[in-house]
Amino acid sequence: MLLETEHLIIRPFRHDDEAEAIELFIDPGFMVWSLDPPHSRGSARAKLQSFIDLHQVHGFSKLAVVVRSVRHLVGYCGFDLEPVGGPPAPELGFRLHPDARGKGFATEAARAVVADAFARLNMPFVQAIVAENNAASRRVLEKLNMIYQRNVMLHEFEWMLYRRDAPA
Repeated sequence: MLLETEHLIIRPFRHDDEAEAIELFIDPGFMVWSLDPPHSRGSARAKLQSFIDLHQVHGFSKLAVVVRSVRHLVGYCGFDLEPVGGPPAPELGFRLHPDARGKGFATEAARAVVADAFARLNMPFVQAIVAENNAASRRVLEKLNMIYQRNVMLHEFEWMLYRRDAPA
């Protein structure tokens, strides 16, 4: 499974991503909007393995986002299972290194991932949660035509829930 956009290659994480992925997951700037603090090297390896395992089991996961022109891993975009208002279900998430922000990469990656969710995975809808004060991520979701539904509690925090139904 490989998604290619104008500027990005979006693909499942691999074990040979370990060095670059660890550097991202331990970076405070990368983890700024996460519930988790920056990872240790050990927990970063475990996070990478969890993405690989989820993709093998479900056919979706957080996917590596690589800038085509330099073949450099700058973040991830994709789905994880989260109990958003019910049993665990796919929830869209994306995160980029601070140097890769503000270039349209989050929107470009998320558009490709959502299109794949509808076309290949036949998801009936996509949902995402975002912190109210994370204006940049809210703008990305709105550019994807996701609509704010309500606030939800998850992991003891309140989040804004966005949703988009599959095209008819």
